[in-house]
Amino acid sequence: MNIIEEGRKRQNAHLESNSKRYYKDKNTEHIIGISGEIAFAKKYNLQPDLEIRPNGDNHIDFKIKVNDKKIITIDVKTAQKAYNLLIKKWEINKCSDLLVLAKFHSEDNIEFLGWSTKSIMKKQPIKIFSSLGIENYYLHKDKLEKMSVLDRLFQNNKIEQL
Repeated sequence: MNIIEEGRKRQNAHLESNSKRYYKDKNTEHIIGISGEIAFAKKYNLQPDLEIRPNGDNHIDFKIKVNDKKIITIDVKTAQKAYNLLIKKWEINKCSDLLVLAKFHSEDNIEFLGWSTKSIMKKQPIKIFSSLGIENYYLHKDKLEKMSVLDRLFQNNKIEQL
C-alpha cells in the first residue's frame, strides 16, 4: 500500500472543503493520519478503512463490538508534534468514544502515546495551539491512559470489527 498515494486520494476528495490545514502540502496531513490508522490497525489486528469519503469519516477510524455487547468507536489522532491530545471544540460532540494519540516519526514508524475518552475530553480546558485559530479541548500526553490498558481490552475480550 502506498501511503502517499492514499493521502493524495483523500486530499483530492476534500478539494472543495474549506478545512484549514497545518502544512503547505495539503497531502501531508492526510499521509500522517493514514499512517497512524494503518499502524493502529496492525497493532490490534483490525482493517483500516481506506475508502475515500469526500465528506470525511465522521470522526471514526474504527468501530468495534466488545464481547458481542458494547459498540465502541475509535479515532486515532496522529501528529508530528504530539504533545497533547487535541479535539476541536466544534467536533467534541461528534467525536469517537475512544481517542488515541499517536506520534508520527515516519510513515512506518508510529508511536502510540496514550488514549482518552470523549467524556473525559469534554471536561478538559480549551486552548488555541496554532496560527489557524482552532479552539481545541486538550489533554497533555502524560495525563492520557496508558496504551497497556487498551492492549488488555483487545487481549482479554472478544473484539469484532464492524
